[in-house]
Formats: sequence, structure tokens, C-alpha cells
Amino acid sequence: MRKEAMACTAIAQANMSVQNRRRIMKLGRALAIVAITSAGFITPVQAEWNPSRPIRIVVPYPPGGASDVAARSMSDRLGQELGQPVVVENRPGAGGIVGTDLVFRADPDGYTLLLGASDAISIAPHLQPNLTRYEPGEFIPVAPVNQVTTVLVTRSDLGVKTTAELLKLAKDRQLTYASWGNGSLGHVSAEAFRAASKIDLLNVPYQGAAPAAQSVLAGQVDLMFMPGPLWLSFRDRVVSLGVASNTPFEGLPSLTSQGVRTDVVIWQGILAPPNTPMGIVDRLHAAFTKVLEEPQMKERFVKTGSIPLSLSQKAFASMVRADITRWQKGLADLNIKPQ
Repeated sequence: MRKEAMACTAIAQANMSVQNRRRIMKLGRALAIVAITSAGFITPVQAEWNPSRPIRIVVPYPPGGASDVAARSMSDRLGQELGQPVVVENRPGAGGIVGTDLVFRADPDGYTLLLGASDAISIAPHLQPNLTRYEPGEFIPVAPVNQVTTVLVTRSDLGVKTTAELLKLAKDRQLTYASWGNGSLGHVSAEAFRAASKIDLLNVPYQGAAPAAQSVLAGQVDLMFMPGPLWLSFRDRVVSLGVASNTPFEGLPSLTSQGVRTDVVIWQGILAPPNTPMGIVDRLHAAFTKVLEEPQMKERFVKTGSIPLSLSQKAFASMVRADITRWQKGLADLNIKPQ
């Protein structure tokens, strides 16, 4: 009897041990499931990105143009806001394509940015596909900066004082116009004017708006659609006839109001290389927006001939995408063909 009792006790203990192990295993699995499930609801807190070295803004045009003026107007204040120097670097060539491509291939770390504009982003890729190796839609829009219109000017000795007189002269002989490259705002503004007025104009491209303006001042080219910021510096040395947008500028009438339907406006904004992390983009957007919305900065831009823009990062990205599509159709309507 004693042996049988001992055997029963051993069996009972063994069964309890197995049951305990099963309970422990079930409990372990339950805890593991809870841990995994809970992890799905935990969002790791990411530290705000702050630059640790200087940031460069690449301006894909020579010094003195509208993009250069915009970048240099805000660089010092941006440096204060970001805690690191902001350096403006001019990388001209091919109507803005060279500098734009440089930023497209830069490391997406927030330290190389582009002062992008409609001509290199929305227009040039449609007109010069063999030169634009970058994909404009792959840039990450960071923050808008401003809008710029152009002013139709002629060399002072051309002998015209009004748009009507210019059109009359153009009926008798071919006139030349200076632009800062095929696909530039100066180019499409002049082509829109040519199409609307049905006159013949010959494009003389230069490496930037400033060199193009100098050719008009020197009497080498008849006329030019000059960016507003640049026009403010040269208005006393040229004959100013009207603005390409439908909004009057500095007391000048629009060309549309003079019977030549022309409405061309360029945007300028900060773009980052493809695949730049959104944490970096958000930090940069906040800094640019804060600086550009300061009253003294807005006043500075207005005085230099441009209209400050204020949009969310998503709204700016939508604007850029829409502009790329709009110009694809607009260039076809103007019969400006790829080269």
C-alpha cells in the first residue's frame, strides 16, 4: 500500500509540474502578444533635426539676377534661425539646368538646397529633355519664396516710347530680344508676347538675366523681358513699356491692358534633393516660413520687385506639380518646341 501511495503521489506531482509548465508557457505567449501588440501603438519620438554645419543654397544663375537677389536677401536671417551659416553659391549654366542638376544629385542631408524657379523646374525639362538629366517631380519642395514678373524694356536708342510703337516697328523689321537661356522666364515671356502680337522676334540667349540686361544697355539687343528685381536697378537706363503679368507693377501697365494678352509669372522656392527625410524638410520649412513672414523681410522682397509667397509644404508641393503640368500645355500652345 505504501508503495502504491508513493507512486500515486509521484504521478500527481508530475501532472502538476506539466500543468504548471503549460500555464507558464501560455502566460509567456500572452505576454509576448501583448508586448508585440502594444509596440504597434508606440510611436518613437524623433529628435528635431538641427544642422551642425553650414548650409548652402545653390542659385543656378549668375550673380545679380532675381534668384540671386532673393537668396541673398534672406541668407543672413536664415543663418540666425538655423544656428548655422547659410551660404549662397552661384552655379550658372544652360539656363539654370547645371546648378539644378547639381542639387538633384547632392546628398539628401539638408545641407545642399536649391533656389528653384519655374524656368528650370517647370519649363526647361519640356524644352531641353536632352540636357535635363534630373526629374523635376522628384525634388522635395521645402518652402515657397516669392513670385516674380517681367517688364518689357527696350534699349534707349531704339526710338520707341510705347508698346504700340514697338509693334509698329516690328512690322517693318525683325527685332532681337535677350533672354537668359531657352526655357527661361525671359524666353517664354517674349514668346508669349510674340504669339499674342503676331510679330517676328529673334531670341539671343545669355547665361543669366544680368548678362542679358547688359546686352540691352549696350545696345547689342533690341529688347528684353527683364525680371522685376533686376529692372529696379536698370529702369533709368531703358525704356519700360509694360509688365507680362496681369497685375500692374511699379506704376507700369500690364501688356494685356494694352491689347497684347500676356500673363507670365515665375515662382521661386526652396527645393531639396530627392529622398530628403521629412524630418529635415519640416525643420527647414519652419525656418524659411518664419523668416519670410517677418514684416521686414516681406518689405525687403517687395522693394526688390517681387511678391512674397506663404504656403504650407504640402500646398507648395501641389503648386509645383501643377505648374509643371501647366507649362507642358502652355509651351505647346505657344508652339515652342523641344530642342
